[in-house]
Amino acid sequence: MPDSSHTPFDNADAWRNAAMQRTSLCDAAESDQRKILADDHNQKEGICDPDVLADQMLYILGKMDVDEYQDYLLFKHTPAT
Repeated sequence: MPDSSHTPFDNADAWRNAAMQRTSLCDAAESDQRKILADDHNQKEGICDPDVLADQMLYILGKMDVDEYQDYLLFKHTPAT
């Protein structure tokens, strides 16, 4: 399992904002395909929370690869100890 405890960011918002400034890791066609799949999933599961949708855009737009995205979500949703 990835280790999200070693992020250079103080909080998830800072990480998300920094990632959104990056160049995309995928081309427009891949991004469009990811969006279609995410929209289908969101509709089936009734997902409409703006924060969740904003997080999904990190992967859809290719701002994070799947491993970093998983680390980000763990960091964001794991209580600090």
